[in-house]
Amino acid sequence: MMMTPDECEPDAFRIVNVLAELHAFARAFSESSTATEFRTTLRVAFVANAEFAWRLIETERFTSGRRNRVRMLCFESPEAMRRAVQERLEWAAADEQFRATQMATPGDFPGVTVDWVHSKDFASIFDPSRRSLREEICATSSARTLMLR
Repeated sequence: MMMTPDECEPDAFRIVNVLAELHAFARAFSESSTATEFRTTLRVAFVANAEFAWRLIETERFTSGRRNRVRMLCFESPEAMRRAVQERLEWAAADEQFRATQMATPGDFPGVTVDWVHSKDFASIFDPSRRSLREEICATSSARTLMLR
């Protein structure tokens, strides 16, 4: 049985409202210092009549000449996608806290942390811990993940 346009209208408004909310969360993450440093952006989409219609597109930009990595995470519900986006916001907050405590420079002394780690070694020493934060916090799985690039 096909729905009439009048029957579809409430669903369309609900979808638009949910997408607007998710877009705001995705933009907040993409503008965080963590996302900026890791060169990661999030976009949201809804694909009508698709099996997993709620989509989160995550782009990682590389400066080393490698192609950007683009993943599309497909969710069964807006609630699952909302959890995934909120987890990324929680990761960004935890990462900012990690940087404030572990990577702070004493008295604005340039180039070293309070543990005397030189700034040129920040990535090799701190990135594994920062990435494990993401793995711990970003636990919501998508129903399907597609590598677009």
